[in-house]
Amino acid sequence: MALAPGLSRKLKKVLETRTDTPDLLASLNTLSEFYTENTPHSRRNLRSTIEKRSLSINEEFLLSSTAAQKSLDRVEEEVNEIVECCDKIAMALSSCNATTGDIISTTERLKQEFEVTTQRQEIVSCFLRDYQLSPEEINALREEDLDENFFKALAHVQEIHANCKVLLRTHHQRAGLELMDMMAMYQEGAYERLCRWVQTECRRLGDVDNPEVGELLRTAVRCLKERPVLFKYCAEEVANMRHNALFRRFISALTRGGPGGLPRPIEVHAHDPLRYVGDMLGWLHQALASERELVLALLDPDASDTRSTNHNYSKRVDSESEKTESDLTFVLDRIFEGVCRPFKVRVEQVLHSQPNLIISYKLSNTLEFYFYTVS
Repeated sequence: MALAPGLSRKLKKVLETRTDTPDLLASLNTLSEFYTENTPHSRRNLRSTIEKRSLSINEEFLLSSTAAQKSLDRVEEEVNEIVECCDKIAMALSSCNATTGDIISTTERLKQEFEVTTQRQEIVSCFLRDYQLSPEEINALREEDLDENFFKALAHVQEIHANCKVLLRTHHQRAGLELMDMMAMYQEGAYERLCRWVQTECRRLGDVDNPEVGELLRTAVRCLKERPVLFKYCAEEVANMRHNALFRRFISALTRGGPGGLPRPIEVHAHDPLRYVGDMLGWLHQALASERELVLALLDPDASDTRSTNHNYSKRVDSESEKTESDLTFVLDRIFEGVCRPFKVRVEQVLHSQPNLIISYKLSNTLEFYFYTVS
């Protein structure tokens, strides 16, 4: 009798099942724990019993995993909170990065602007140094009393005036012209004050028999040589003052003599023509040496250096030396102009007294000697 196909397959599958496999043995061991009675009822309800057992185990697993599930839920909530915080931090970092980027770019821009401003400040400082006077220098040029600061400021004015010529060769010609006009105004004012100051100092020289020329006055005269007209005024002032002083000294030497009567008056020896004329010529020769030294110190403070190194100088310096010698001659002529008449009158009086030929000859030799000496 043949079996049904379905039953045959099931039977074949059961027969082919190996009873010694670990999984089957483990399943049987587990089944033996709750399948205690091998009765027909138990066998019929085996599937139901296994399913109930499986359901019970799952319920126990679910019950046991509830705490873990709650913990996992809390972990999930905390993770979500951490994720939310991370998102906020990321957004804050992004915003901070954008803000910081603006700050960095602004800092770099300001740094570049600062460097440019620093360079401009240096350029402006150099320009002000080379083309502008400081308030202290302006005050020094305007103050009544002259000192070293005045001459430093005047030298700076001349330097700025020369620097303006550089501006005239560029596209800053208007600035150069305005600065030149301003410096020219400062120069003219300074030279006029300098001229007045030198004239005042020269008047004081006329009140002293043996005046000394101070270094400040030498410097002032040296500066005035840049202005020939003003320099000529000062030279004439020196000549006038010394002219009057020399005339008074000569008359005093003739009539009153020195302090306390020593040396005696020259006219005491009027009865002796040779000594009389010789004493007058000697006094004039000594006065000429003193006046020449004084005038030379005023008109040409560097005269001694110029003469000692004259062979190394150019033609320009030679011409300046000739100009100084011409000014010196002019001033000395003016100074001694006043004593010429009283000296001439007295010499003529001696000659009119008709001395003998020997005395006349000696007088002639004396006059000729001093003529060549003075020349």
